[in-house]
Amino acid sequence: MSNPPSAAPASSAAGPRDRWLAFGLLAFTALAFWPAIRWVASQTFAREQLKQSFFIMVLAGLWIAWERRAVLRLSLQLDNSGLAWLLASYACIAGALLLKTPLLVLAGLVAAAGGAVQVLFGARALRRTVPLLAAFALVILFVLLFPVLDWPLRKMAGVESVRLLQSFGLASHLQVVANPGVQLQLVNQHGTFIVETECNGFGLISSSLLLGTVGLLYRRAKWWSFPGLLALGLLLAFTMNLLRISTIVLLAPRFPGHYHALHETAGLIALYAGLGAVWLLTGWQPKARR
Repeated sequence: MSNPPSAAPASSAAGPRDRWLAFGLLAFTALAFWPAIRWVASQTFAREQLKQSFFIMVLAGLWIAWERRAVLRLSLQLDNSGLAWLLASYACIAGALLLKTPLLVLAGLVAAAGGAVQVLFGARALRRTVPLLAAFALVILFVLLFPVLDWPLRKMAGVESVRLLQSFGLASHLQVVANPGVQLQLVNQHGTFIVETECNGFGLISSSLLLGTVGLLYRRAKWWSFPGLLALGLLLAFTMNLLRISTIVLLAPRFPGHYHALHETAGLIALYAGLGAVWLLTGWQPKARR
């Protein structure tokens, strides 16, 4: 007995009408979220520490696109999954208006990004770009947390730096000066060093968390390894920031008149050394031998 004729499979290529519908929906979504996009962008580029995380996200996106270039194709097709992502983003906007909770708009922005990837490149690309969606969500989270964590991180970095310097035999202490603005100062025989916002380690800590998350998700690490490896990455980042501060304080007398150059050099070395260590810890995989 012969099998009944099956229905012809739907064409994977979207027609012109479907493409215009998908394009129009994406344009409408972009307009709906434009105030949130502009706010996140302005906050990100206003602070050097947040820009580091943004550029790492961009570089990770370029790297993933290059790795998956053989299967990455523009489809511009609206399917049920893409529509569900976009509807979820609109629901977040509605919830933000009804509940007067603006944070829901930022959650909707992540959902809108997922829907845009689904519509533009298809479900397969969306699965491959989950690390980037996670990175995007983390960048938004960092924007929200920076004002809250700035002073606690500065104080923690100052306290631990004093302990480290004292272990090197350099008597040091912290003091808070409220004129003209509130300053946290690290004082020792080498001079008085202001623990600025740039010294809080947020840039290195957030960049390490973002890079570690992308690396673990991309190589599909076991879920139980995430907490331990990410915590170790954060510890590495915090330690590198302490070493940076201590190096600046210890070497400042040897480079009179070149404090800014010393500050920038120590910062760059700590940043790239810390990120390199986190990448080896969370993202690097030896290539299989052929």
